[in-house]
Amino acid sequence: MDSSNVLNSVIAAAYVQAAETEITARQIEARIIATGGRPLLRQYGKPIDAEAIRQNLTLVSQLNRRDPKLATYLGVQASYQQQLELEQAQSRLLEQALSTATAELKGRNDAAASNRFQYQLTDTNPITGEYYI
Repeated sequence: MDSSNVLNSVIAAAYVQAAETEITARQIEARIIATGGRPLLRQYGKPIDAEAIRQNLTLVSQLNRRDPKLATYLGVQASYQQQLELEQAQSRLLEQALSTATAELKGRNDAAASNRFQYQLTDTNPITGEYYI
């Protein structure tokens, strides 16, 4: 095998690698655009520069709010999404607790109303149980 064939195969491999990197970078850029952000400038065949994205606070914020999975992939994820999910879970638990407490209170109020109605029908004092004269 002569040196020109080796060089041609190295060049072909580098071209394929650059094309694969470009495809991945364009898919990431499409997701960045979908979040409302603007992808940063880069050379053809070069990967997305996560360090440059970290320096762009607006883009980092948009990624964390609208595409936390991409933010994690790029290594720029803040704790915003986890905090939001935690707060939502706590809110759901609180809502369930309040719903249960409200149902219990409604049951007690309905029972008390029923007792008052029964005392009114029998014309008795609810505290002493004696008949009114």
